[in-house]
Amino acid sequence: MLSACTSKRPRIAPVDPIASSLANRMSAAVYRNPSLSYAIPYRLFTPGFLQASARYPLVVYLHGAAGRGDDNLRHLGQDIQRMLLPEVQALSPFFLLAPQCPEGDEWINRHQAPPFSTYDQARFRESDAAKATFEILRSLVDSQLVDPNRIYVTGPSMGGSGTWDFITRHPGIFAAAIPVTGVGDPSRAEVIVDLPIWAFHGTLDTVSPIANIRAMKRALAAAGSTRARFSELQGVGHDSWNHAYSQIETYRWLFEQRRPQDVSINGPVLKIVEGRAAALPSSAK
Repeated sequence: MLSACTSKRPRIAPVDPIASSLANRMSAAVYRNPSLSYAIPYRLFTPGFLQASARYPLVVYLHGAAGRGDDNLRHLGQDIQRMLLPEVQALSPFFLLAPQCPEGDEWINRHQAPPFSTYDQARFRESDAAKATFEILRSLVDSQLVDPNRIYVTGPSMGGSGTWDFITRHPGIFAAAIPVTGVGDPSRAEVIVDLPIWAFHGTLDTVSPIANIRAMKRALAAAGSTRARFSELQGVGHDSWNHAYSQIETYRWLFEQRRPQDVSINGPVLKIVEGRAAALPSSAK
């Protein structure tokens, strides 16, 4: 007879099957920069059958609060799974960048509890997670077959707020944005007046109330925007990402958007070696 073991073993969280499947399809790396307070793990999906003479879109996906960590897995979920479906890839082959924000930080340095509301961007410095993501983006434009005129950014909840923050802190970089149930700064509407935006928000959202998207809608309309569209999802709560990322029209619209001219993304050039990116002087190649 076997005796019962009295020692306690540490509980190991089960590996999410979606995250595990996506991890097998995406390369893993860690971005490190001594000027930032932490490293950023990230995943990159690269489309197959690339032609050296062509350039391809890049989608930057900013996860929500539940995806935070440093395992390079927790931020891989159903949203990305939907983006990589064959019917989406059939619209246009594209790269997908998925950085992972660490526990204790956010894409925006607000650190507030819900319900969230619009904010004054000038009062909050850019988070290190956001800075690192933008530096990774520079490296991919420099090293991969990325079309600089077709760089898109999207994300749900915390990632939706990050999307608004990215496009208003770095106007002119992105060809289009899809913020999902996020909050932004309406006073910054003028810098994105010409940017194609499709925002999704549930009318019953109690985490990020519908007033947030309506404030951005009014501000953009007042600034003269004709390229922003807003989908208020009737009867939907905070999980509006299930609608935004599950309809093929979202991606059809996204891949139709293009910047009118090339963009120069200034800053340090990054060298990726053995799955890690290290900052180099801007003159290095």
